[in-house]
Amino acid sequence: MGRIQSKIAALVIGLASLTNAVQADCWDDCNDCCLEIEIGADWLYWTPCIGDQHFAVEVGPPSEAFKTYYMCHDWDSGVRVWGGIKNIWNDFNGYLIYTYIKPQAEGVANASSPGAIYFSNPSPISLNTGDRVESNWELEYQTLDAILSYSIDVTRNPCLDIEAFSGLTWVSIEQNRKDSIFGISADEIVDSADWYRRVDVDAIGPTFGINTSLRVCDCFNIFGTIQTSLVVGESKTNETISVQEFEEDDQNYEWTAKDECFCFPGLHLLAGVSYDLCVCDWTIGLRLGWEYVQWINAPSLPWYEQNSGAARSATSAQNLTMQGIFVGFNAEF
Repeated sequence: MGRIQSKIAALVIGLASLTNAVQADCWDDCNDCCLEIEIGADWLYWTPCIGDQHFAVEVGPPSEAFKTYYMCHDWDSGVRVWGGIKNIWNDFNGYLIYTYIKPQAEGVANASSPGAIYFSNPSPISLNTGDRVESNWELEYQTLDAILSYSIDVTRNPCLDIEAFSGLTWVSIEQNRKDSIFGISADEIVDSADWYRRVDVDAIGPTFGINTSLRVCDCFNIFGTIQTSLVVGESKTNETISVQEFEEDDQNYEWTAKDECFCFPGLHLLAGVSYDLCVCDWTIGLRLGWEYVQWINAPSLPWYEQNSGAARSATSAQNLTMQGIFVGFNAEF
C-alpha cells in the first residue's frame, strides 16, 4: 500500500512540475521582447441604458388607460485609445487613456384621434395638445484617465498578473434633446412647438482599480478590470422653446442655469480575452470583450413638476449607464 501511495505522490509532483514549466515557457515565449512603451486602440459598440426616456402620452377614451411612448436606443460606435510607459519610476507604469462615444435615440408618436397626444414631460410654459410628437436625444461622452500602476505578486504564478492603479479621471457628458409637437389638419401641419434642452457636465476626480490577466494556454489570456471614480464638477443647462402658430408670429423663450458643485461616483467593469504574438521585437495583442460603465446620479436634463414660465427645477440627477462590446489591439516595444 505504501508503494502505491509513493507512486501517486511522485506522479502528482511530476505533473505539477510539468504544468509550472509549461506555464513559464508560455509566458517566456510571449514576453521575450523589450517592453518599454505600450500603445493601443479599441473600437467600441455600446448601447446606453437610461431610465425615464419617455416623450409622449396619448389620452384615450375614459375606459382606456393612457399610453406612454418611449425613445428607442440604438447601438453606436466609439473609440478608445491609450499610450503608456513602463518602469517610469520604481517599477511604476504610467498611462493615458481617452474614450469617446456619441450614442443617440429617437421616437415618434402619432395620435389615433385628433388632439389626443401630449408631451409626457411638463414644459416651462403651457403647450397645447397635438396630433404628433417627435423626440431626438444625443449624448456626447468623453473621458480621459491619467494613471499610475504597479504589479502585485501575490500568487507567485508566472502566468497571473495583478496590477493595481490609481490616478485622475476627467469626464465630459453633453446631452442634447429636442421634443417637437405638431397640430395636423388635412395632412398639413398648422401649428407646432419645438422644445430644445441641453446640459453640459465637466468633472474631475480620483480613480483607482485593479487590472488582472491570466495566461491560460499558449499565448491566450483572460483579463479583467474593476475601476471606481469619484468626480466633482459643474453643469450648465440651456433651454429654448419655439412656438409656430398658423398665421401668427413665432414665439421664442429661453432659460439658462449653472450649477457649480456636482459630485457623483462612477463604476467601470471590463472583461475579455486576448491573444499575444511577437513580431520584429514588438509584442502585438488582439483583444475582444464586454464592458459596463455607470455614472451614478450624474447631472441630467432639467425636469418640471408643472407648466410654469417662472418656476424652474434644478438640473436633475440620473444614472448614466452604457454597456457593450469592444474589439482592439495593443502593441508593446
